[in-house]
Amino acid sequence: MGTNHLFDKRLVLPAIALVVALALVWVFVAGGESTVKAETDPAGTSGSLVNTIVVSGFGQTSAMPDKATIRVSVQNDATTATEALDANSKDTQKVLDRLKSEGVAAKDIATANVVVYPNYPSESRTGLQTPTGYRAENTVTVTFTDLALIGKIYAAVVEAGADNVYGPSWELSDNSPAVATALSRALANAKSTAQAIAADQGVKLGEALIINQSSSSQVYPVYDRQESSAGAGTVTPPPITPESLDVSASVTVTYRMSR
Repeated sequence: MGTNHLFDKRLVLPAIALVVALALVWVFVAGGESTVKAETDPAGTSGSLVNTIVVSGFGQTSAMPDKATIRVSVQNDATTATEALDANSKDTQKVLDRLKSEGVAAKDIATANVVVYPNYPSESRTGLQTPTGYRAENTVTVTFTDLALIGKIYAAVVEAGADNVYGPSWELSDNSPAVATALSRALANAKSTAQAIAADQGVKLGEALIINQSSSSQVYPVYDRQESSAGAGTVTPPPITPESLDVSASVTVTYRMSR
């Protein structure tokens, strides 16, 4: 019995020593591999902006509009809200009928706003807010792709009873080509700036690493409000001249720099 017990210890102890030795080898090898990887990773190149130039660029172009809108408003005052809205609905319909008779398609006419509100006196010695009546207002938007018709329609809606006309507001139906041109100029502007900085610092400018489009925008002229004399008889169409639109873009570019 004693002999067998000693024999078992002789077998177990070498086995334990072997396992420990293998574990140490594994730790050494694993640690060695991590160290090698860390050494082969160039210091400062992972996620670093060292040896780079970051510049901004701006570009702009102009384009002639191929689309325009005007806003036509009809207003009516009455003693009650019901009377004001009823009168306004009838007068607005006259303006809509005139637009259609002038060849404006239904798809190019849209209701922009309908409102009924009380009229209050501009001054009140008592401070009491008592309405003196009510006003109803209906505003429609008319869209044009044939810009030559704007002046004619402008006069027509005034003849039909419109109280206010706003516009025109010039637009580009597709501003993609203009935006592309503005972006190209912004990138060229950024590169020119980077080249100037690199030359001043005595380094070479490399490839663009990061390009961010900061913004691109189209300048829309503000509506020019025009008062009209409703039902003033025959109105001479006003001369309408399209206004060029400015489209701009901004970029931020990071370039590689080599010494």
